[in-house]
Amino acid sequence: MKRLIVLLLAGAVCLGLVLPAAARSQAGQLSTQALVDRNGICAVTLTATVTYDEPVTSPVFPIPAGAESVVLGGSPATVYNAASARWVSLKDVTRGNAGTFSFTIGYTLHGVVAADEEGDLILTLELLSGFTYPMEGFQAEIRLPGEVTHDPTFTSGYYQTGAEDRLRISVQGDTIAISSLEQVKDHETLVMTLPVEGRMFPGAARTARVLGTLDLLLALAVLVAAVYYLIVLRPKLPRRPWRPTAPDGISAGDLPTWIMGAGRDLTMLVVTWARLGYLRIVVEDTGRVVLHKRMDMGNERSPFENRCYKNLFGRRKMVDATGEHYARLVRAVGRKVPPLGEIYRTKPRDVKIFQALSALSGVLSGVAIAGALAAHSTWLMVLLGLAGGAVALAVQAAGRCLLLRDRRPLALGLVCALLWLVLGVWSGEWIGAVPVLAYQFLAGIGVAYGGKRTPLGQQALKEILGLRRFMGKVSKRELQQYLKNDPGYFHDLAPYALALGVDKRFARRFGRLRLPECTYLIQSHQRPATAGEWAQLLRQTVKDMDAKAHRLPLDRLRGR
Repeated sequence: MKRLIVLLLAGAVCLGLVLPAAARSQAGQLSTQALVDRNGICAVTLTATVTYDEPVTSPVFPIPAGAESVVLGGSPATVYNAASARWVSLKDVTRGNAGTFSFTIGYTLHGVVAADEEGDLILTLELLSGFTYPMEGFQAEIRLPGEVTHDPTFTSGYYQTGAEDRLRISVQGDTIAISSLEQVKDHETLVMTLPVEGRMFPGAARTARVLGTLDLLLALAVLVAAVYYLIVLRPKLPRRPWRPTAPDGISAGDLPTWIMGAGRDLTMLVVTWARLGYLRIVVEDTGRVVLHKRMDMGNERSPFENRCYKNLFGRRKMVDATGEHYARLVRAVGRKVPPLGEIYRTKPRDVKIFQALSALSGVLSGVAIAGALAAHSTWLMVLLGLAGGAVALAVQAAGRCLLLRDRRPLALGLVCALLWLVLGVWSGEWIGAVPVLAYQFLAGIGVAYGGKRTPLGQQALKEILGLRRFMGKVSKRELQQYLKNDPGYFHDLAPYALALGVDKRFARRFGRLRLPECTYLIQSHQRPATAGEWAQLLRQTVKDMDAKAHRLPLDRLRGR
């Protein structure tokens, strides 16, 4: 009996020695101050009291895994990465001793505000990261850059759901105050989530999508436009046979109509008339370009050309091709699209429908960028949606102009695409903006051929593309043979080369061969000799003739 009593007393003494030691190793009070700015960056100041019943070799305190710029007591802290948290070393606080210690830890959390799958912004903040020992009490104060309009929810590592029942929660204006109602378990984690308004966090909203289905809608818009093109517009591109002569019955000024169904190019018509002997183009020393009428036009030319010729000269013998009268006529002829029934099976409206369907993806791209910049701003969605449609049309025009001389749409389209890409990168939506821009350019190339063609239109396109290929690849030896048979060969084809945008390449094929004077283009102060010099003169002359016609509308209003 005495032995049993002794054993029980010894066990009681041992139990008494063990339990107090475990109970004294704990955190007294943990207090957290968190300030969230408009960019979704949270500055946290954490104050804690910890009691160790005996010296601890490597005392640490856990903070969230994404914590940066960590300081302990105002000085840079030693931090270890482990599991799902970062651990701040407390060696400088305890110095290897047992007892009760107070300390302050500061750190920064980036990206605490992000969009969920529905595109709504959610603030997620880890308040407890799993301290090794239990805590007597816990409190936190979170301040936001605007008024809190939703109730926060909490997820506990111990209780999973229902953590709110163990907390006292107070929301006043822009501040959320939290305190525990009971002792906090050891290794406890606590995460707060809060729906927030996009206008409160414009910086964080840039990475959010305004619509969860926006990518699907954008892809659907591209698919519908592509299917429409394949069914209604897709032309049968002909082979490009080697053709050393101009297409039958098609002047250089008619090429925009026969290639893409656009209005005629009056300046290239004028150059064609000059080549045929109806007028002479004179470049004066002052830089002015004057058209000298040599003879009237008869029934050998089309009624349309006769009307243009009569409107150009009237009763005059000379016309200033750099003046306002000529500029108005260039714009009028370019706007007037002739009947296209003998060239195309498709209608002009079919091309416009395809362009509008393609531009719809640009509109959706603008809405996506607006949603990334400010998820709840309706006016910005409308504004950038319209801007996206305009950019789409500009990029389409850039792709459409590749077969003709006027490359201004190409420059404008590239500038618009670059600005849109910069906006996409800035908003975080560049992954969607790049494919949309690439598709718009391809859509422009797709309509550069005008659509499905009649047999006559197909034959004309075959001859035009064959001539374009010839002028870009013909050898110097072949050209010498053509010049031997016809010394004016270059001057006859130069208007077509310029109209098709291959005049520089065509001139380079001639090398340094000296050419005779041009009979329809006269420059008083200098006589070009090589094909390159003649091509440069013709290109500059045509540019001067078109200068006023191509002014921006604002410049026209100012009289420039």
